[in-house]
Amino acid sequence: MQNNVAEVLLAMAKGDKNRSETARLRDVFAEIEAALNAGVRRSAILEALHGQGFTMTLKSFESALYRIRKQGSKIDSPPVVPPAVSSPPPVSPEAVNTIPADNSVGLDKKQQREKLADQYVGDKTTPKNTIASRIINQEKK
Repeated sequence: MQNNVAEVLLAMAKGDKNRSETARLRDVFAEIEAALNAGVRRSAILEALHGQGFTMTLKSFESALYRIRKQGSKIDSPPVVPPAVSSPPPVSPEAVNTIPADNSVGLDKKQQREKLADQYVGDKTTPKNTIASRIINQEKK
């Protein structure tokens, strides 16, 4: 008796009658992807599937493909392990407030910060990045 139940359930799992179209689509997903990668249009693939008893619309076909791909990527990808966090080496208080010694002698802290920022941003006449350029152009308008 148990053998018959197992056979019936196995036949149901392999058959088309009792399974959803998405489950049946999953069975031929590799072949569908191969056809798509070869340049076959989705509508042509769907027409072939209609010939095999599928009744889904193009929109539901595309949605099923998306869900199958998404499910496959979750299964295929290894779990993400966050990188080990290590604390940076201690920094001496003198090193925190140091600015490269290129003509910053005699400048107060605000002037040193502005000089450091100018290395990355530039000045109003020659900005060094696109964001600074846009801000300066907006100020001119």
